Amino acid sequence: MKGIFTLSFMPCHRIRERSLVVRGKQFPLCFRCMGILVGILIGIPFIWLYFPLVTFVHLLYVGMLIIPLLADGYTQKWKWRTSTNSIRLVTGLLCGIGLSISIILFSKVGVRTIMVMTGS
Repeated sequence: MKGIFTLSFMPCHRIRERSLVVRGKQFPLCFRCMGILVGILIGIPFIWLYFPLVTFVHLLYVGMLIIPLLADGYTQKWKWRTSTNSIRLVTGLLCGIGLSISIILFSKVGVRTIMVMTGS
């Protein structure tokens, strides 16, 4: 149970300079991972409720929402520039929302496929 509260199950580097620190206590995720997690937690219910028909066109949106995170991460890795925590947080949020769209899309396609295969 401790792993759930400390988020130790998430693969994050947890570098102190890239994490939220409040009153000397470090949040167990970096800004990028925190943005992804918040984006998914907000995105899944929002997309499920307000977009009843998620189509494959939405996969374009997924790509457009994930690309900023990849661009930020790789340009930082290749030392072309230095990223900031606010950029990491925003790109993480966008990526989390994009992942939410793909989760909803593939779960709806999966449910439809199972229903067709079982004749329900």
